[in-house]
Amino acid sequence: MKRADPRHRIVRRALILNADNLGQRVVSGASFTFLGIALRTLLTIGSMAVLARLLTPADFGYIAMATVVTEFAGLLGSFGLANILVQRRVVTRLQLDTVFWAALSLGCTIALLVFGLSFATGWLFGDETIGRLLRFLCLTFILGSLSTVHEAILARLMRFRTEFYIQISTLAVRAGTAILLAFLGFGVWSLVIGPLMGALAATVLMTLTVRYTPRFRFHGQYLLSTWKTSSSYMGNTVLYYLNMNVDLFLIGRQFGASPLGYYQNARSLTDEVRGRIAMPLQRVLFPAFSAIQADSARLQSSVLRSARLLAAIICPVGIGLSAVAAEMVPVLYGEQWLPMIPILSMLGLSAALRGSTAVASPIFNSQNRVDLAFRYNALATVLFIASVLVTMPYGLNAVAIAIAANSLVSVFIFKVALGLIGLRTRDVMHVLARPMIAALLMWAVIAGLRAAFTDVELHVALRLALWVAAGAVTYTLVLHALSRQYLRDFTELAARLVKRG
Repeated sequence: MKRADPRHRIVRRALILNADNLGQRVVSGASFTFLGIALRTLLTIGSMAVLARLLTPADFGYIAMATVVTEFAGLLGSFGLANILVQRRVVTRLQLDTVFWAALSLGCTIALLVFGLSFATGWLFGDETIGRLLRFLCLTFILGSLSTVHEAILARLMRFRTEFYIQISTLAVRAGTAILLAFLGFGVWSLVIGPLMGALAATVLMTLTVRYTPRFRFHGQYLLSTWKTSSSYMGNTVLYYLNMNVDLFLIGRQFGASPLGYYQNARSLTDEVRGRIAMPLQRVLFPAFSAIQADSARLQSSVLRSARLLAAIICPVGIGLSAVAAEMVPVLYGEQWLPMIPILSMLGLSAALRGSTAVASPIFNSQNRVDLAFRYNALATVLFIASVLVTMPYGLNAVAIAIAANSLVSVFIFKVALGLIGLRTRDVMHVLARPMIAALLMWAVIAGLRAAFTDVELHVALRLALWVAAGAVTYTLVLHALSRQYLRDFTELAARLVKRG
């Protein structure tokens, strides 16, 4: 008898969360996540370095203005339904089908909304170019909605190897298309067609990998039963959107496309810290924390270990970007991007704090306290918007300083999240204090080296390499001197990875 295609059995296995061998599965997920982080970071930064030399700051500014509209729609696309599928211990085939049709309907509705709004962007931004870009970018919402359930199934099964291959392939298609079109002279349109081709590739690969075919049925009562959680997810996505786009909108209107291009590229580089490290790990930790939510001691231990590792990695990366901004900008982007140096320096500090506390999100989600996260995120958003408005008259550098200061709020939200599982303020300090001290000392060493080598003739790329090497050695030695726990954490993780291999 012919055996069933294992890809079809994926759906059945995903209906019940399984906590067996959870530690090994988390390690496996983390290994592919870290490998994905390295490759995606290289691909992203490398492609941006090439595109920055083929395109103008204004091209990136136009895309940043369009992003104000598209990111809002994209974040609302699943209405939190995919996260609910991941959080529930048991789901049914009918619930999967319901989420698929709900997500597709919402994706189509949002695409039409963005298409309609594209005709008003001339008034909104004072430039008709954005409207023309949006009339093509709106297609990404339909494409993205088609794989909502497929992504949830992979997350429930913790199939991070599969996600890794799909994400790398998608990014390669996106970056390759954009670079080719930019080289051929398509200008800003290369930054539109590239993401469209990437979204299409992701949808096709998800569909081929997870053989889930939706049935023509819909359970409205299920959607109503999840309304409270869904609305909290929606509220948090709205707040996330505001935090990610209010500054772009205000800067675009106030200063125009080219200054916004400087700001957006500086922010994109620092967002790599969260977007390529913290957020992928959130996808690993969310289903893991959900699976052990009833085991308090095990959950606390897992959270502290994960938070220590995350802080130990992200603190030096974010603060390191701040420390070497003066050398990194001309090396990666060229002389025309020098105005972004002070902006990058400030946003790197912000990325260090926000990324190091990113474990808060999967804790809120796994404990089904998305409503509490919404309330604290709302407060943080109000403070963020107010600080941007107050500092805008003083220029882009002042806005960047305000954003760096606002990142301190994320530490408070992190403390609240730890409190949900019985951890206290001393645990916050246990996680953050030592990596932050070591990273700040690293920053001071790099600043001292820059001052000492002021009169020495060295190529800027060589200076960058020297600063990075000195910073890495300083951070490692200081962190180990402050606590050997981090070495044990990384040694244990490495041992598991080797054993798994």
